[in-house]
Amino acid sequence: MAEGYLDNGVYWRHGNFKPERETLVFVHGLSGSSSAWVPYESKFGKDYNLLFFDLRGHGKSVKKKDFDYYSLEFIADDIFNLARRFGLNNFILVGHSFGALLALDFARKHQKMLSQLILLAPDYRISKTLRAKLARPFLELAKIVSPMPFEERIGIHIDYKKFFGTGDWNPKRICADIRNTSLRVYCHCLRQASKIDGEKMVANLRLPTLIIHGKKDTVFPCSDSEKLAKKIPNADLRILPDANHILVINNFKEVAGEIEKFIERRNC
Repeated sequence: MAEGYLDNGVYWRHGNFKPERETLVFVHGLSGSSSAWVPYESKFGKDYNLLFFDLRGHGKSVKKKDFDYYSLEFIADDIFNLARRFGLNNFILVGHSFGALLALDFARKHQKMLSQLILLAPDYRISKTLRAKLARPFLELAKIVSPMPFEERIGIHIDYKKFFGTGDWNPKRICADIRNTSLRVYCHCLRQASKIDGEKMVANLRLPTLIIHGKKDTVFPCSDSEKLAKKIPNADLRILPDANHILVINNFKEVAGEIEKFIERRNC
């Protein structure tokens, strides 16, 4: 796959683009990287154009000190700039967890650029949950990292195969992610996520949308995806009974299968 950077330090990679094929753009979750999608490259690479990128400060993207650099609005603009760079239109946007919220934000602003939206383990109510309210004092304390010395750098792509089957709160995976992303970037993005107004994002959404959620998800409640599906006209909701929040890694076959069926069904 070809790879490179936007002018602002955001890393991207893609396969050979063929104009006759549909394009899938993948958005990973908080503290992860685009390497979480590696199995999906093999699954979809023969039939679709694929574009992956690392969120600002994540994976191989540059980690910067400034809090405002991680604004959700700017990250949605990264998706737009990538689409413009590679001449993409009428593409399918796939987002997991925090990445699903970014996908929703992009869809709110640029709905006409998308043909379909796929949300994996989303929570459009993230800023209103009890967990978010309890976390706010900690996130305010996280401001203390801002004046600390910080050197801009890039990280690596973690091999997530070694974390296959791990639970939502697996210490080794979480520590590996935060160490790679940096505590500063992790805290900055958490604070940005706590400001999300998901109701505004879905108010006028009319795209064909697939929502996949794990029944055993202990990060974002499955019930919120059920509520979200009712707010989006003709949304398809798939609940995976044995999946947790890390369904992109742990439930590749089921998730990829549901994505494939959804696209084929919508294209009939």
